Amino acid sequence: MAEIKSPLRYPGGKSRAIQRMKHLLPSEFDEYREPFVGGGSFFIYLKQKRTDLKVWINDLNLELYYFWKYAQLDSEKLAHEVLKIKKERLNGQELFDELLNIRLESLTEFERAVRFFVLNRITFSGVVESGGYSRHAFESRFTISSIERLARIGGLLEGIKITNLDYRNLLEDGDKQVFTYLDPPYFKATKSKLYGRNGVLHTNFDHDAFAREMKKCKHSWLITYDDSPEIRRNFSFAKVYEWELQYGMNNYKQGKAERGNELFISNYDLPALTKKSKIKQDESMQLALL
Repeated sequence: MAEIKSPLRYPGGKSRAIQRMKHLLPSEFDEYREPFVGGGSFFIYLKQKRTDLKVWINDLNLELYYFWKYAQLDSEKLAHEVLKIKKERLNGQELFDELLNIRLESLTEFERAVRFFVLNRITFSGVVESGGYSRHAFESRFTISSIERLARIGGLLEGIKITNLDYRNLLEDGDKQVFTYLDPPYFKATKSKLYGRNGVLHTNFDHDAFAREMKKCKHSWLITYDDSPEIRRNFSFAKVYEWELQYGMNNYKQGKAERGNELFISNYDLPALTKKSKIKQDESMQLALL
């Protein structure tokens, strides 16, 4: 069977990093949690490798939560509604303006899930609420194949716990047998408006409090973060490794996706690492221990 990939495009998504991250798993775990699931590339990869794995995914973005909820309940129905829009709406700019400006309260949860997916496919880098319309995305990302990928995701989501909670809820119970992967809003982008309506989920994120919560967490955990002195200081108690990622994120105010220094932060020794090495542009598993 062909590998299933996330049907979503997501800013800062980790689909490009999976080939590296798959080597950084704890040696043993029987449950996986992801408090900031976003596009879900990593949990989708893991669930296919370990079909019996207990999984809990979460996101505070209500529109994203509705998408995952209804993708789980009936991904084929969701895809069918999206396909109708694809066939009926030929003017992408008009479709974008209509979906962006509609009163969300007037829609059902299912309709909001449909709206989220369509906007994800037709905006710059899938930034639903603030990315701006992209004609290129409308023509090359809002495709029949992307809708077919949506239709196939439902089976993979069976039995997965999906919630719309504060990330702290996923840290409260469990021990080292719980592996939690966290991809929080990035520190240097605190003033951006990438996540949530008007960017509230990004601009209001408390990075200092997040570090304090992680220090208390008893799970085996791995964090991906942007590199900055503040983040290194916040996580001085943990193991920090530097790497580099090509960001899959463009918008109407920015040209090509930029390359950025990132950090893997963990509370366990990451496998297959050497102390004085670094991840290169290829997919060899070498990092720099800071």
